[in-house]
Amino acid sequence: MTDRGQRILTVLHKCATMISENPEPLNSSIETGNIDPLIGVTNICLPSLENPSASKVRLRQLLRQVEKEFETVLLENVALRKELERYSGLNNNNTHGTTTSKLRASNIFPMIRNRVVLRTGNQSDDLIFSSTNQHRDVIWDVQAGGLDDRYFGSASADKTSIIWSRKTGRSLIQYQGHRGSVNSCRFGYFDSDLVLTASGDHEVHIWKWSFDENKDDDDEDNEPITQIIRSPVLALRSDDVLSCADWLQRDQVVSASWDRSATIWQVETGASLRTLYGHDGELTYVSCHQTKPLVITSSRDGTFRLWDCRTPSHSVQIFNGHTKAVNSALFLGNDRVVSSSDDGFVHIWDSRSATCSPLISLECVSPCNRISLSHDILAIPLDNRDIRLYSAVNGEKLHVQRRAHTRAVQCTALVQCVNSMEFLLASGSLDRHMHVWHIKKLKGSSNSKLIKYLDESIGSSMMPSSNEGNRIGGGADGQYKKTTKRTPLTEKPNNVVTSTEKKQISNTSTTTSDKQPQRTLPTTK
Repeated sequence: MTDRGQRILTVLHKCATMISENPEPLNSSIETGNIDPLIGVTNICLPSLENPSASKVRLRQLLRQVEKEFETVLLENVALRKELERYSGLNNNNTHGTTTSKLRASNIFPMIRNRVVLRTGNQSDDLIFSSTNQHRDVIWDVQAGGLDDRYFGSASADKTSIIWSRKTGRSLIQYQGHRGSVNSCRFGYFDSDLVLTASGDHEVHIWKWSFDENKDDDDEDNEPITQIIRSPVLALRSDDVLSCADWLQRDQVVSASWDRSATIWQVETGASLRTLYGHDGELTYVSCHQTKPLVITSSRDGTFRLWDCRTPSHSVQIFNGHTKAVNSALFLGNDRVVSSSDDGFVHIWDSRSATCSPLISLECVSPCNRISLSHDILAIPLDNRDIRLYSAVNGEKLHVQRRAHTRAVQCTALVQCVNSMEFLLASGSLDRHMHVWHIKKLKGSSNSKLIKYLDESIGSSMMPSSNEGNRIGGGADGQYKKTTKRTPLTEKPNNVVTSTEKKQISNTSTTTSDKQPQRTLPTTK
């Protein structure tokens, strides 16, 4: 018996005791043994209460308590019935309660609905692991890197950066060298044991890490011990808060600052080579091409700029398609760029176009944060706690991870599983947690081009061509498969395309352009 039912019976016994004090006028009307607490006591006839005495006034008070408890039980029953129907999926059309009871209970239904939505996430089975208390503040960036992308890296406002094992979900290494919020992290393209971090303490750090993978396998059942690193290999000092940093070729890095400029640094000497000016707002993101000396800077002024560092003057191309702050922009192959903004749109651009109008526009309703890219699939984190996957080929929505976090999702990292059509999706949020999801199947029936490309990438993962390598590693996040090597400007690349191959490629592109127009403006919701 519940506590409330016990209280009802106690009140009824008190009523019976008081009634027994004046049995003559009441015994004919009340039989306490026949009172049903689920029916109520409002129909009890008490003629002797017309001229109340002290005991009769007390009796009325007790009866009011019974009625109040009874109404509370009814409201709880209605609420529990609604919650049970939501869990079991039952459609019960019977109207058991009265209209008054439904109106009274309707005030608590929104609270029940919100609680049920959080409990019954439709994607809960896809969650592989989640960080607990490793980060004590907002997670600004998540990347994948290391050999075959075996590790995840996270940057947090708690002044630390953590390297996680993709296999076990353990925190392996924690970097504590910064004195401010760590706003970005990047694994090295050539030396996978190097990590680049940018911080609010005005510094860019390059630090080295190493980990024995066999030890991780041996200690799988033991309590994990996180290695602490406190000193960087190189520290580069800037004049303002740094929002992001990325590797440019082998021996250079680029940092984005709140002073509206980006700086190119020489790694060997630690000297500043050049500063890129032109934005009217704070820089939010920077990304570099993996095989060419090209840099993209994103800003709160609603634009992002493509800088060509092959020329002494560093020619720049400005993209003005967004109406609010641009939170990230990545290279998508050799000739396309993808950008995300607070205006709720993700645009895919042709960098060769003179008009700078987007080829594909993806409307995501909510502000879009730092996106990630893998095998022509975009992972878009949103302020409404969702994560959406889109095809960069035709803009088709492939997957939605609903309510992935309890607060806005700030960043993502997407990795394709080896020899599989499945993906691992890592996400960082304002709720201080990093989740890793297993995307087993991509939805959509008209993504034949994407599926064909994924099949080709799986079949040729061991020996990719130059174009395929650029597409696989076309982003600047250091989170894609390192299937091609980047060469410095002073060295000649080994994978040079011959003139015959160029003719074949040009013929293929001509045939493709005849079948499908180059510029389309679809809007996907």
